[in-house]
Amino acid sequence: MRRWILTALICLTLSGCAARQSNDYLSITPHSGAEAQTASTDAVTAENYQELKNAILSFVREGQPNGTIHVTNYDGDVEAELSEAAYEVAKLEPLGAYAVDYMTHDCARIVSYYEIHINITFRRTAQEIAAIEAVATTEQLVTRLTKAVDNYESRLTVRMSSYQEQDIPAIVAEYCAQNPGTVVEQPTVTVSAYPESGSVRILEIDFGYTETAQALQEKAQAVEKSVAAAAEYIRYRETDRSKAELLFTYLMERFTYTAGGEDVTTPLYDALCSGVATPEGLSQAWQLISDQAGVTCYTVQGLRNGEAYTWNIVSADGYYRHLDLYRCMVETGTLALLTDQEMGAYYWNAEAYPACEPEPQEPEPQEPVVVPEPEPEPDPEPEPEPDPEPEPQEPEPESDNTPSQEDPTT
Repeated sequence: MRRWILTALICLTLSGCAARQSNDYLSITPHSGAEAQTASTDAVTAENYQELKNAILSFVREGQPNGTIHVTNYDGDVEAELSEAAYEVAKLEPLGAYAVDYMTHDCARIVSYYEIHINITFRRTAQEIAAIEAVATTEQLVTRLTKAVDNYESRLTVRMSSYQEQDIPAIVAEYCAQNPGTVVEQPTVTVSAYPESGSVRILEIDFGYTETAQALQEKAQAVEKSVAAAAEYIRYRETDRSKAELLFTYLMERFTYTAGGEDVTTPLYDALCSGVATPEGLSQAWQLISDQAGVTCYTVQGLRNGEAYTWNIVSADGYYRHLDLYRCMVETGTLALLTDQEMGAYYWNAEAYPACEPEPQEPEPQEPVVVPEPEPEPDPEPEPEPDPEPEPQEPEPESDNTPSQEDPTT
């Protein structure tokens, strides 16, 4: 009996021990997890708010969807400041505003430190994040933009550290207008800024083209060959006017030109290689050929009949003349070099371009006026010699027959 009671007491004691062990295990589950995490080399440590924020940002920078942070010796409310740090990274930091869709987190106290788990859902791939380029000034931004346009890139993403509002579509349009030989299609441009305010932002710039980069590069090569051939064809003419006449004939003989509309996206290529004429494409073609042939030429951006229009001003043997190549080739079929006075339907900034003045009119030759020689004056007649004075005559003596004075008494 005593043996049975002793056995029962031993069993009861053991079962109580097992119960206490089970309860102890449940209470230290976080500690068990901490041991597992401590063994991991992926945990990042932080001791203050800035380090906590930087740790979260590092997960974003690496495109890492999950991350663990161990916080020790933290002077503050970890759980409250964790929410603030996560919000700043996801919404206010340029990289987070650009790359993060949403972010969740949890925090657990483990004896001497906090263990934080961060879960990130991205809206950008790791490759897109890695492709972000740093620019510090407007000049650096413009340089990178022009390189992207030259290479027909579909997207450019930059982090601008001293952000200033920029009209990026206008910058691209101006560059394309100045470099038609290397940029055969002007892209559409869409710009998104992350975040929407602040001195540091990430700019995502999308370029839209109607053809692939390879197709556009092939068209650019075709334009280059066509321009070189035309310039060589007219190079050895002696005068600017004769070069213009020969170039006009050369272009007219290549195609029977048809008028292009707003759907033309590669105007220079179409003008030189497809026979589709637009004012923009033909003026660009004339400009490039003139440049290679050494003839002074300007491309004018102005208005015709109140609508945006493009034409050229060309050198013509000491004078400048307007050349509306589109009208000449599509409408009239003849070359016309016009003065300013003959451009009644056009408007342009006259101060930005040389004046096209008429040549001075030479006076019509007139028959020489014959001035008759004066007749020689006749020799003056000699003055008549004065009559000689008569010699004084002696008075004749009085005759006796001369009646005497009557005697008054008679």
